[in-house]
Amino acid sequence: MTPAMAATRTHDRLSALFDERARLVAEATTDTTPVTALVLLRALDVVDVVQGARAFAAGLTEAEGRTWLRSWTRTRFLFGNPANLPERTPARAVAPGGTAAWLGTCPKDHLPGVGRLLKPLTGALPRLPDTLDVPGSGAGPVRELLVATRDVTLVQYLVHLHHTIAEATLLGRLGTTEPLRLTHLPDLDADRAHGDPGYARVHYAAENTPELRLYTSLAP
Repeated sequence: MTPAMAATRTHDRLSALFDERARLVAEATTDTTPVTALVLLRALDVVDVVQGARAFAAGLTEAEGRTWLRSWTRTRFLFGNPANLPERTPARAVAPGGTAAWLGTCPKDHLPGVGRLLKPLTGALPRLPDTLDVPGSGAGPVRELLVATRDVTLVQYLVHLHHTIAEATLLGRLGTTEPLRLTHLPDLDADRAHGDPGYARVHYAAENTPELRLYTSLAP
């Protein structure tokens, strides 16, 4: 196979995965109300983020989950200590280690007070372990989630990871307590990643470019 043919095959594969997500979002519900989830983080604990995201998605009602999915599981990440949340703004889910909390879903233009007061998360992605195990229960092999990290900021990493976990949970493709192994790689090869992924996140490789990139791939 020539390089040009290989590039075309890769592009077609990424385009198919990209289009599949758009189809799933469009079919989620006829309710097009834009909603957002808020995630407060006092420290980066990737395992906590994964466990909390699953708990949050699983705890939504069916209608809430479908509307959030129709909003492309829009999420804002904010600097904040979950322990300092006021009683009038309780968290829907708190990570087991207490490093993160989830609020919402709420209308995009009517965020709770903390969403307007706390600073958005910023910064560079710190060096992450090659693998991270997310504990869980249930028989069977541990499922692998590949995550790309090259030229990815902290927020971009969280966005790609969070979308994958939340959407896979909402769609029933990832169990709430299913054990996972996160594998961090600079880049994911669309032809060598999971052949028929349980879920995958494909997005643009950079702003103002049509080029697509595979950011996550969940084992079947």
